Amino acid sequence: MLVLVTGATGNIGRLVINSLLARGHQVRALARNASDKLSPEILSRLESVVQSSGYDDIASLDRGCAGVDAVVNAYSGRPELTLEGQLLLLHAAERAGVKRFVAACWSYDWTALKLGQQESYDPFIAFHNHVDLTSEIRPIYILSGVFAEVFFARLEIWGSGNEPWHWTTERDAAEFAAEIVQRDDASQGGFWRLCSGVNTLREIAVVYEQVRNRRVDMEIMGTVEELRERATQARREGSRRNFWSYIGWFYQLYTVDGTWALKTLDNEKLGLQTTTLVQFLQQNPLL
Repeated sequence: MLVLVTGATGNIGRLVINSLLARGHQVRALARNASDKLSPEILSRLESVVQSSGYDDIASLDRGCAGVDAVVNAYSGRPELTLEGQLLLLHAAERAGVKRFVAACWSYDWTALKLGQQESYDPFIAFHNHVDLTSEIRPIYILSGVFAEVFFARLEIWGSGNEPWHWTTERDAAEFAAEIVQRDDASQGGFWRLCSGVNTLREIAVVYEQVRNRRVDMEIMGTVEELRERATQARREGSRRNFWSYIGWFYQLYTVDGTWALKTLDNEKLGLQTTTLVQFLQQNPLL
């Protein structure tokens, strides 16, 4: 297949390109500055690079989608990209007759959330609802929990520490996308619930101590209800136009209270070997 990867220079985009090339597919990249951010080795293996001036560059979107068999969108989580940019991309895919479309997602399970419950996921919900009402394309949505690379940047325990956290490495996230988009049923779209692993914070602390040979001092920050109060207060004091200042409280809250847990995993359907927690820590010695 010839696959267009948008957001090709981001962390996930670059890994998706590698995953697709490893499976023998041709890859076209769409980005604003691919020549500066992609290695010469990767650039030499691409079918082509489409230069874009921004997510609303319709001409570049049409050039990117022309003649491709599939689109994998790896835009970052900015709301204007997730909703406006992704709709423009989807319309370009429609004009080109593309049926396989992996939406920018890689998130917790937002399918039961209401608008306003999690500002950073509102664009996902709005995009899904709009496309479901208006488009013949049935996008693929990958729900994969928290990225391990982000998760280990800050480790605080709210609740008991025995609540399950679904986590996924960026490399595995890319592998999921590449494997799903090549399936015979990819044009049917739908939700995939996948992750690298499921661990409690106490389990993660034990594994960390074993791999690093370093003691982890665990401190319970408060109960789930205390976390809910803290998150709600932060939202009241903040601004929806700058929700990033408080949204981290809700990422923790909705994980420990189970609001968006990945209840049924689809890993067995793909049969991919995912990264273990030990492997991830060994591969990232600075964490």
